[in-house]
Amino acid sequence: MKIYFTERIPAVLFNLILFAIITISFISCGRKKNETVTENAAELKITELIPADTSGAEYGDWIIKQEMSDAEKLNPTVTNDATAQGIYIYIFESLLDIDRVTYELRPTLAKSLPEISEDHLSYTFELNENITFSDGTPLTGEDVIFTLKTVKNPFTDAQATRNYFEDVKSAELVDGNKYKVRFNMSKPYFRAIYAIGELDITPKHILDVSGMNDKFTWSDFESAQKTFDSKKFPEMQKYADFLNSEIVSRDPKYVVGSGPYLLEKWITGQSITLNRNNNYWNKKLLPNYPQKLIFKTIKDQNAALVAAKNKETDYMEVIQPIDFVENIKNPEQFSLKKALVTEPTYNYIAWNNLSPIFSDKKVRWALAYAIDRKAIIDKIVYGMGTLTQSHIFTKSRYYNSDLPEIPYDIEKAKQLLAEAGWKDTDGDGILDKVIDGKKTDFRFTFTNNTNPKRKKVILILIEQLKQLGIEAGIQEYEWSVFLEKIKKHDFDASFSGWQLSATPDDPFQIWHSSQATGEGSNHFSYNNPESDKLLEANRMEFDENKRAEILRQWQKIIYDDQPVTFLWSEPSRYLYNNRYRNTRWYAYPDSPLLYEWWVPSSKQLYKN
Repeated sequence: MKIYFTERIPAVLFNLILFAIITISFISCGRKKNETVTENAAELKITELIPADTSGAEYGDWIIKQEMSDAEKLNPTVTNDATAQGIYIYIFESLLDIDRVTYELRPTLAKSLPEISEDHLSYTFELNENITFSDGTPLTGEDVIFTLKTVKNPFTDAQATRNYFEDVKSAELVDGNKYKVRFNMSKPYFRAIYAIGELDITPKHILDVSGMNDKFTWSDFESAQKTFDSKKFPEMQKYADFLNSEIVSRDPKYVVGSGPYLLEKWITGQSITLNRNNNYWNKKLLPNYPQKLIFKTIKDQNAALVAAKNKETDYMEVIQPIDFVENIKNPEQFSLKKALVTEPTYNYIAWNNLSPIFSDKKVRWALAYAIDRKAIIDKIVYGMGTLTQSHIFTKSRYYNSDLPEIPYDIEKAKQLLAEAGWKDTDGDGILDKVIDGKKTDFRFTFTNNTNPKRKKVILILIEQLKQLGIEAGIQEYEWSVFLEKIKKHDFDASFSGWQLSATPDDPFQIWHSSQATGEGSNHFSYNNPESDKLLEANRMEFDENKRAEILRQWQKIIYDDQPVTFLWSEPSRYLYNNRYRNTRWYAYPDSPLLYEWWVPSSKQLYKN
């Protein structure tokens, strides 16, 4: 399961998609009855998970959800974007899924959980034989093998996913049975069942009409990964160029899955429309009540709130806490309801560790001391934030609660900067230092997307850093451009977040040094051999208690190095129209499942 980089409230956003996935038992603990968060003048209760309400459920109507930006791509193999993931989950399906109530693995495309060999080197799945893609073509083991090949191809934009399949050596039909697939491992990996089971299956008959991938052997992929020389593997590169292309992730002709909805149209910068898949193979067990799911892009949050009040949209995430607390005090007058949901996410400041300014650990610690996180939580987040010192979600059993909270201490920050050689030698009020023989001022820029809450936080940080003699600015970009700059390591610092998953923690995707190359998720370029060793050991350990100890040691290393400044986790804030029934809010990424929502025919707004 990928950890997703998100622009939402970057955390309560985004184990991305990179590895800090919350564990099953602790997610459920995050929804205790009467759990509250405190804001300035009142108490806001965490929305409880209600029992299913499907008695007399009716089909029809639309759900129009506001998004801050376009999705990156809708082919699940080549995107690591939380916005995209929140859309394509309705189009594509995987062999297994996580039950959002029990948090246990359950079969989806597979008939049952896989047969696993005693040495953990093979996983055998039997597929349901009645599955079809939305165009009516049967889904078979050949599509499963094809999808794995697109991930293993080192030239596809699947870096975030590929690291989970590093130890998957091959996949094959068992005795030629196209409904029975065996995955073979080169070495054991404790999360293999999750990685393999949650791989979103794409159609071979549409994405590889000529059968090009049939020519590529598993050893070819291994060799290409080692050399990463496209000249030696021109056909592999050619296929990757096709899969990476915009049209494959945007055109309904190519975006075809087996899920309850299908892509109808994508109008760039305006909306993505999904229509009910009337050929859905599993609709008896998973009714898809709404006729359409429309993801409407409204970048300006004020305009988004007006659209919700005017019934132009039905559902939105409220990015700015002030809107949720102060500006929508009485949502019922607009036929709206609020939901406050605990989700596995966190915010952080990413420092580009390759920058000569941020390469010194003492500097990064100074910056950590210079940020008054509690004041920002009170001022910007209305108290709806829980301080965190780690990539591991605070409610996870793997979270190292022994890590001391980093206080706001401006004098300590000044001391550390001085020890690192930063002084104001010319009296201009800006610290400077000779780096590589050249006098360098402590100036840098925060890279940000057009998220108003993030901007408010960054502006506060800029003012706090002035006390140290550090001059920082802010440069904002549209979401897709922002993502591209982050992936290319083309930034000084950014306020970011990760949306985590509900499976056991494997921080490899974000933190291993191998993921700092290309467009891997280690976009802040952290590199520590001891950290790498523990991340590798974590992947090989099947004893949960031993793995917990490994991760506690690993968190201490990250804490000591401070490659990023961890900030807080906060609940997600939602606003939605009150005509919907069965609105269940899960303590899970992308909380509601929109296909569960339904509207009595007397209240349906969209009849055609």
